Amino acid sequence: GPSRKDFDLNKLKATGQTYGCNALYRDFMPDFIFSVDTKITTQMINDEVGKKTIHYAPSLEVNRKQSKGMLHLIPHNPHWISGNQAFWTAGVHGHKNIYLLGYDFREYGKGQLNNIYQDTENYGPRTSDTIFDAWLSWFRKCIKWRPYCNFTIVHDNPPDYLYYLQTGTDLGNTKIINYKEFEDKVLAPR
Repeated sequence: GPSRKDFDLNKLKATGQTYGCNALYRDFMPDFIFSVDTKITTQMINDEVGKKTIHYAPSLEVNRKQSKGMLHLIPHNPHWISGNQAFWTAGVHGHKNIYLLGYDFREYGKGQLNNIYQDTENYGPRTSDTIFDAWLSWFRKCIKWRPYCNFTIVHDNPPDYLYYLQTGTDLGNTKIINYKEFEDKVLAPR
């Protein structure tokens, strides 16, 4: 999302495995990348993203003949959007501390896509706020299904609802930090 636009993603290379989704490869190639929509998946295949990193997609996309063998099935696929698939799979891979950069959950309002690639190829308009609710709901489910994982949202100006990620019992596995804290406490050499 737009909240990460001033952060140099190349600083993540030395931190361990990186997970991303969709058009992120235009700016940064993570260790694992996800796509679930046909249009962006097709573009990523044409751009041979799967030759540069592990590209995960749902079975519908993996089984298309035009996938050219460059796609891998999303492990234990909960059938969510690609961003949520990324942090879900980080948990499947055994990661316990997951930092979420650019997870804005559509804070910019109705009719605006909460995506740094808004108005570029394969990113169209949104006309309702229902996706916002689903994204947040899926994230809240993952928090509960992975109580042994710590989810940290990195955001310089978090909207109020990000402070209410826990529903029901607070598992204590979510927090918010700003980008300076992220750089100083997480990325800084030890």
